[in-house]
Amino acid sequence: MPIFEYTCKQCGKEFERVVFSGEEKGIICPECKSKDVKKNMSASTFMGTSMGSCATSFPNGPS
Repeated sequence: MPIFEYTCKQCGKEFERVVFSGEEKGIICPECKSKDVKKNMSASTFMGTSMGSCATSFPNGPS
């Protein structure tokens, strides 16, 4: 699910919202109800299916 972080430009409140395509214009601050909010850059998390590590998958010995 797409979770975005926002900061209200009026009161400074930081909050998160699950936002689907086309819903971004309706975001309001939960504290002061302002529509003047800014989407923040946030760290991404990726989950893989591999259990191994790339660092340990190199062959031993001379090439």
